[in-house]
Amino acid sequence: MKRFYTLLFTFGMMLVLALTASGANRNAVGIVVDGIPMNASSAYITDGITMVPLRDLAEAMGCEVVWDPDTRTVHITSPAPVVVEPEYTGSALVVLDPGHGGSFDGAEYGGVKEKDLNLSIATQAAAILEEAGVTVLMTRTGDQDVDLYERTDFANNLDATLFVSVHCNANTEHDDALGIYTCAYSEGTEGWRLAQILHSTMRTATGAPDFGMEERPNLAVLRTSLMPAALVECGFMSTPSELDLLIQPEYQAKLAQGIANGVLAYLRTDGSRAA
Repeated sequence: MKRFYTLLFTFGMMLVLALTASGANRNAVGIVVDGIPMNASSAYITDGITMVPLRDLAEAMGCEVVWDPDTRTVHITSPAPVVVEPEYTGSALVVLDPGHGGSFDGAEYGGVKEKDLNLSIATQAAAILEEAGVTVLMTRTGDQDVDLYERTDFANNLDATLFVSVHCNANTEHDDALGIYTCAYSEGTEGWRLAQILHSTMRTATGAPDFGMEERPNLAVLRTSLMPAALVECGFMSTPSELDLLIQPEYQAKLAQGIANGVLAYLRTDGSRAA
């Protein structure tokens, strides 16, 4: 709570300065929390006073907000710090798969190509895992073509422990879709358990909304992997506010941390191969 009050005070000071500089455009309110633009569409100015919903501000900082209608009290809980144990003592080999690459750009919005975001996030996640003692190989380390079946052949031939494919999402019908999405071949499998853990750790690390989980037996990288495999979608490039986050180095680092945390959490609870 101390961090929340400190940030709230700082936010108030910054907002006063922003309003002074805004001049005649009294309806424009730009809010940045920890260097990341916040979706402030519900903020407004009335009688010279800027009104920002408490829930929006608190959730932008990763806090949990609960309203008690009986006592008319708002309960705000600061997020637990994201901690990665310094060392992993098993013998796991993890393959990270940055989606697309080379002549396959993936989604593209505002001049930003999905293949570049995927590579940046996966590379950072690999570095975190290696520092924790996990052996990590990637299906690509640059902007080159990699066939779908080459990706899983690479992991299968190495007898890898886990396979995680890293992507960013897009929705051509809704430009307001938000959040972390993960999938696996089918429910009840080790891949599904991996996807569940990644879904949780990525949301915890980023504070991102939940876009859910799904069985995806039609995806080649999930169907042909001989080891537990999951695919993660880090956010929607098609939604302007989330694209603004995805291009931020700080937010990419949070996504990478969430992926690494999920892999480590899975390995530490997998008694069959990662003892």
